[in-house]
This record gives sequence, C-alpha cells and structure tokens, in this order.
Amino acid sequence: MLYKSKTVLYVDDADEQRYAMRRILESAGYEVLEANTGAEALRLLKPDLTAVILDVRLPDMNGYDVCRAIKMSSVGAAIPVLQISASFVEPSLRAEALSGGADSYIAQPVHPQELLNLLQATIHAHRSERMLRLLASVGLRIAGSLDLEATIRSATESVVPIFCDHCSLYLSQSPELKPPDTSIDEVAADVIQSGKPELLQLQSHERSVIAVPLDVPTGRLGAAAFIVDVSGRRYTAEDVPLAQDLAMRIALAIQNAQLHTEQQAAQAALIQSEKIAAAGRLAAAIAHEINNPLEAVVNLVYLMEMSADSPGEVRKYAHEALSELSRLSHIARQTLGFYRELVGPQEFDLSQSVKETLSLLKKRINAKSILLHENYAPSLSIYAVKGEIRQVISNLILNAVEAMEPGGSLTLETYLSSDGYAIARVKDTGRGMAAGVLSRMFEPFFTTKEGTGTGLGLWVSKRIVHKHGGEIHVHSETGENHGTTVEIALKPRPVLS
Repeated sequence: MLYKSKTVLYVDDADEQRYAMRRILESAGYEVLEANTGAEALRLLKPDLTAVILDVRLPDMNGYDVCRAIKMSSVGAAIPVLQISASFVEPSLRAEALSGGADSYIAQPVHPQELLNLLQATIHAHRSERMLRLLASVGLRIAGSLDLEATIRSATESVVPIFCDHCSLYLSQSPELKPPDTSIDEVAADVIQSGKPELLQLQSHERSVIAVPLDVPTGRLGAAAFIVDVSGRRYTAEDVPLAQDLAMRIALAIQNAQLHTEQQAAQAALIQSEKIAAAGRLAAAIAHEINNPLEAVVNLVYLMEMSADSPGEVRKYAHEALSELSRLSHIARQTLGFYRELVGPQEFDLSQSVKETLSLLKKRINAKSILLHENYAPSLSIYAVKGEIRQVISNLILNAVEAMEPGGSLTLETYLSSDGYAIARVKDTGRGMAAGVLSRMFEPFFTTKEGTGTGLGLWVSKRIVHKHGGEIHVHSETGENHGTTVEIALKPRPVLS
C-alpha cells in the first residue's frame, strides 16, 4: 500500500542474470533497481521500494546477512524480501533464510511466471500482515483511554506515519476541533453527507487523500481524512478498505469516550443534586429552629415601636429593625432556593431598592475606605418580589466589597436600556476573575472564599433573576484595568416563572 510506483530492487552479482530478471520484472510493470553486491543493495534501500529480490551468493557478504541488515534497518524493515538461489536449495538453508527475515524463498531455475506469482503473493502477504499489525496497534492505542480528548489525540497520532502523514477528524459534536489540514474540508463534508468513502489526488496541494465516514451503529459521528504527501507515497483503491476499518475502530473508540464522558457528567449531576437536596434539608431544619426565637424578637421590637414611652428616634429604629427582621426570616427559608416565595410580586422603584440595600451595607463599605459612586435613574419601576431583588443586589455589593483592597472604588448605577429593560449595575476595582473562575461562578457550591464562602450566593442570585424573566451578565478583567462589572437586567413587568 501507499507506493508511488512498483519498484523492485534486484541484487545479484551475475550480469546476465540481472539483465534477464530486469526484463521479466519490467514486462510485469515493475521498475527495477540493480545491485551486484550486498553493500550496494543497502545503499540503494529506500522506503518506497515494493520488494527486494536477493540472491544468496554475493561477492562481499552472505545474502542471509544482507537480508538481516535490511530487516534491521529503519528504511527496509517494512519491505518484503524474496531470497533466490541456484545452489543453496537444501531445506535447512531455506529455513535459515526465513529465520533471517526473508518473507519467501525460491530456488532456481524457476519459470518466470512462477517467480512473478510468488513475488506478487509475497508482496500481498506482507501488506496484509502490515495491515493486521497496524489495526492491532491502532486498536490498542485508541482504546487505552476513555477521555475524549485523549482518544481523539491517539486516533490521529496512531496512524502516523504508518498509514498517513496527517490524519484529520471532523466531528459533528465537536465543531471547535480544528483539523491540521483544512484543504479537504469540502471533501470531508461530502463524505459526511453521502456516507461513502472518497479517494482523490489533490495535485494542486500535492496530497493524496482518503476520506471515510466515522460510522457507529447509532449514527454518523463525522468523517476521518487520511492524507499523504504524493512526493513520497500515494493511495490506491487497495487502501480504501483499510481506511474504512481504521475509521470504524476510531469511531467506536470516540463513541465509547463520549458515552463515558456523558456518564461521568450524569454522575456529577447526581452528586450535585444530592448536595443541593442535603442543603435544602439543612436549611429547612435551620429555619424551623430559628423561627420561634425570631418571632419573639419581632414581637418585642413591635412593642418597642408601638409603645408610647419610646422616644421618636427609638420608634424609628424599631420600625427599620422590624423590616430587616422580616427580611431575615424570609432569607433564612429561601436563600438556598428551596422555599417558594410566600409574598407575591409588587411594583416598586428599582433605584430606591438599591439605595435601601446600600444603606444597610454602608458600615462594611466605610470600614474598607471604599470610594462610592452612585448614579441612579430618577424613576425605574419594576414588578418583582422586592425581597428577592434586594437579596440579589445585596449579594452583588458584598461580593464587590470583598473582592477589593481598602481604598477601592465601587460604582452603583441604574438605568433603562434601549430595549426596555431595567438595569442595575455593580462595578468594582477588585482583582477580577480568571477565565476558569468566570466560567464556574454560577455553579452551586463553587467558591474561591475558602473557609468562609458557601458557593451558593451567586447561584441563588442567578436563579432569582431568571425566575423574574431577567438576565445576569458579568464582565471581569485581571490585567491592568482589573475589576468586575455585574449587571442584572429585569423586564418592567415580567411573567414570573
């Protein structure tokens, strides 16, 4: 397989025998290289030789030794050798030749047609053996891992350079996979569509290509393209079945890796669900335990507010305390997202809600000497669950404060977007988030605050915003202009989910 021309190296020290053999081989379509010594034969070895016909008796070295040298070399190891002799015909000598690496042995005199038939059979047997070894090698390498990326890498590397110079995979479920050679994209697309292999010689790109579909019992995963440089080798129709066999093994390995990846993801989701369920059970227990003392505190503060003996300033603080105790009771039951909101949505001013939330956090902001910038739309009415929106805003402000060193800058803004959304923006000058953190920031239980964070604040915030039919957007930089900006976009009057 993969031969640019049918070239045979014939090694014999007899001029007349070389002449006769060259005529016989050329009549069968072979090109012939001639050598009259073992040393010259070794110099003439090249990878694209179809076969070597080697006489046993040579003037400088034994033909058996020449055969061993050919088979031990990197160039000649894959070339079939047919040894021929008129004098070394005993069975023991034939056995020695075969044990030395010869693929077949024939004694002279021999009929030309018998020689050509034996040569063709030797070449075919050698190719078949190489194919089986290649298939076994590829099968072992690509089955060695259930990781999808590792499987794809093994699949493209295991066939090089034995079967191709480049291997490109076009997978429908991995559009981000970039093949090393893009000159055959259209060919691969045709193969994926038709399901039929294609063999072509790209003269303009000096490449020989076999493109075959990656089929599994459940469907088509994509296509594989095997490419060789025509300057050294080229494909023939005989190579297509091997390409199809290789593609089938690659497709099955990729499917197994995909199924394993999906199974791992399902298991991870199950574990995550159990974590969330456990957190819900714990939250319910905590809410039950704190409700009684919390109710007592609420009643006492209520009496302080209603008492005629309480000074006006005390009644004012008692009123504010009642409001926050009510919110605390609500948060205790629904922060984890397992409590269905009992208080219905209402219409309120988003800007005013941000101001009220900020007033409760001013002490923590001032403690870090953070410079505060505020810019609010004068009236930004929305229809939502007020306590939940305040919870989101509070969480975003606290995250921003914790991300900054003392002396940082915090910007709070509200405005109406051109497409009619009410926007609340929280911008800090903190250290920013790397791409890996940014991609996982809304996962439950994911936190960078070791020992202090639950990893649930942003997850709950996102659920609340989505529940109100809104969106939450994050932009973060870790470079010179480091910092994070978070925006929540809410419809003025959404249909709550």
